[in-house]
Amino acid sequence: MRSGLFFCVLGLSWGGIGGCLSPPDADDGVLRVAIDREPLTWNRLLADELMTHIVTEQLHAPLIRLNPETQEMEPALAESWTFNDDGDGSVLEFRLREGVRFSDGAPFSAADVSFTFDVLADPRAGSPLTDSARIDGEVLSPEVVDPLTVRFHLPRRTATVERVFDGIRILPKHKLAESSSAGTVAADTALGVASEDVVGLGPFRLKEHVSGQRIELERNPHYYRASQGYPRLQAIVFHVVSDPNAQRLRLQAGEIDVLARTTSDTFVALRRELDASIDAEPDIVIEDLGPSLLSERLWFNLNPESPIESRKKEWFADIRFRRAVSLAIDRTEMARIVFESLASPAEGAVSVGNTFWQDRELMPLEHDIARARALLGEAGFTLREDALFDSHGNRVRFSVSTTA
Repeated sequence: MRSGLFFCVLGLSWGGIGGCLSPPDADDGVLRVAIDREPLTWNRLLADELMTHIVTEQLHAPLIRLNPETQEMEPALAESWTFNDDGDGSVLEFRLREGVRFSDGAPFSAADVSFTFDVLADPRAGSPLTDSARIDGEVLSPEVVDPLTVRFHLPRRTATVERVFDGIRILPKHKLAESSSAGTVAADTALGVASEDVVGLGPFRLKEHVSGQRIELERNPHYYRASQGYPRLQAIVFHVVSDPNAQRLRLQAGEIDVLARTTSDTFVALRRELDASIDAEPDIVIEDLGPSLLSERLWFNLNPESPIESRKKEWFADIRFRRAVSLAIDRTEMARIVFESLASPAEGAVSVGNTFWQDRELMPLEHDIARARALLGEAGFTLREDALFDSHGNRVRFSVSTTA
């Protein structure tokens, strides 16, 4: 949960419409993916944003990873991890794989893990992931035991601590140590740097970037799973196509294999065209995979240091006000109209697709305007001439920011 914020869940879990697949040419070995915008950086630690995640996921690797199908943690750069057995679980130790190398051939060690967390904690880097790597306000700080062992001393054991490491990709100390000292990590991992300066531990490495047009990744010969035949693709080419209609046309023309993200309108249009097709085996296959781990949420700003008016903070702090707003949101109609019924109202803060954390005992919140008005009345709000006023006579108005 974000510090200083309280959220009211819109409860629209979506994401199963995230891809339309036309199988790539087996002889080609190249997967062509349409993205609607470029990533913000080559450094996963510096941007908590979807397109950045999609691209940098191929360039970098974590210590351990979350399997999206089983929702269990699996080894990655670390072959194993253990908690101390004295009962409190406050020491977490990772044993790293031997012989792992970065995409430029340099060896990987525990020093790179320690360096990554130093960058994460450096305010000059401005990582949006810093808060997620805190426990009780303390940033996780590793101890290098030996080149293949790194140990974390935790303020306390938490249920989510292992999942923190899935979101943190390891940076190359040998490449960025000087940048870290100078406070220029962000600039030295920005989109404009030379491809050979983008070094990681992922299955691919950057081959070419044509700004605003495409990003070409090639197979990383030093990938730690290369001996097992991974990655199986020779290359991934991300084509930047901002217009959804243009993406759909290029998919239908065979110029694109996968849409990294699409709208419900595009999904429905493709499905209708396929249903009307006379081809026994169409070239394009689309699948609705159901709710993803993502959900849309509405957050109320309760940060005492925020510059918003004090009266708004007073409204937002009242649970009756927040519940009234929640009751006034018609999640079922939003799922039907906005997402073409390709979304599911969520019972709580967690997506219905997140089987690990979802509380199945929660009951769905019904749309109830009468109950919302009653709660507002209890909190001292009055409705006059279709406008809401608080107990001090202030008209209730506030802004909501969302993605474009």
